[in-house]
Amino acid sequence: MRGYEAAKILKDQGITLDEVNEEIAYRKETNAFSNQPKNEAFMNMTLNEVLRIKEMWDV
Repeated sequence: MRGYEAAKILKDQGITLDEVNEEIAYRKETNAFSNQPKNEAFMNMTLNEVLRIKEMWDV
């Protein structure tokens, strides 16, 4: 899934950019796997996918 599409889906679920940033920080600090997200909305997304979502958030 492309970053823009994923960002739209997360926005529709009520996820905020702050929650995206929290997930990125959590993954970087803990080196968590995609099946161990801080927020369940990011289940099975890699860190790179979450970073791409952040880049595409306002597009």
